Amino acid sequence: MRKHALLVTVFAVFALLVSCSAVFDAGIGGKVYYMQNGSEVGISGAKILVYDSSSFTEVIGSARTDANGNFTVSKIVWKTTDPKFGKTADNHTVYIKVTHEDFEMKDAYITARIVSDSTNSGMADVEMKKTRYTVPVFNGRIVEGNADYAKPFVETSDEIPVYLTYEGEDGRYTRFTDVEATVSTTGNNIGTDTTPYYKHGNFAGLGGGNMKYVLADYPEVYILADMNADGAVGSGDKVAGPYPLDGNSSYEVLGKSFIELL
Repeated sequence: MRKHALLVTVFAVFALLVSCSAVFDAGIGGKVYYMQNGSEVGISGAKILVYDSSSFTEVIGSARTDANGNFTVSKIVWKTTDPKFGKTADNHTVYIKVTHEDFEMKDAYITARIVSDSTNSGMADVEMKKTRYTVPVFNGRIVEGNADYAKPFVETSDEIPVYLTYEGEDGRYTRFTDVEATVSTTGNNIGTDTTPYYKHGNFAGLGGGNMKYVLADYPEVYILADMNADGAVGSGDKVAGPYPLDGNSSYEVLGKSFIELL
């Protein structure tokens, strides 16, 4: 009888504990951004993952940022046997990670204390740091000219391959393999300078938005003109640079910027 009474008591206590649990939900919002020239710049397309604990094993909410870097996770649900305000309200700590192909979080994760039945807007702002940079667009010309034709452009400066390159540890220039890192000059006066005597040796559209590199690996790039069009970097070719990847969307490279390789 005593054993039976003990089991009844255990089950009664368990039932009491279960009956005391309560379920709550809340939303959370914020902005994902990076700092540029002292101002916040929103990051679009970042993925937000909300976890229930620092073990990061259970995802309890997710979202993606909009064009301005803002996001909202509309409903996060949790259960507790010890609500802070009885069965009417509670608060809960969540752990947030953000991923993006061009950025990483400044910190490994952030935490936020959310209140039930609330949107908790602005509670999860996340600062990121840039890791991959879009290569700027390069326009310009490979030879120099002036108004009195002392250094006129000539047709032999057309159809010269121009490459985007980087300088290796050995001091040699290496071409990027990306197809957008190569362009040939023409005689159609392309580019931003329309002065008539700048007729030959112009190039445009080198690099651009689909090329991205890790800044730590390629902080600067160079423009190489393969003057004998042999596909190799060697004596007689011309190089201009370096040009930083960070903070510039385009460059105009003038003929006087090129120096001849020995």
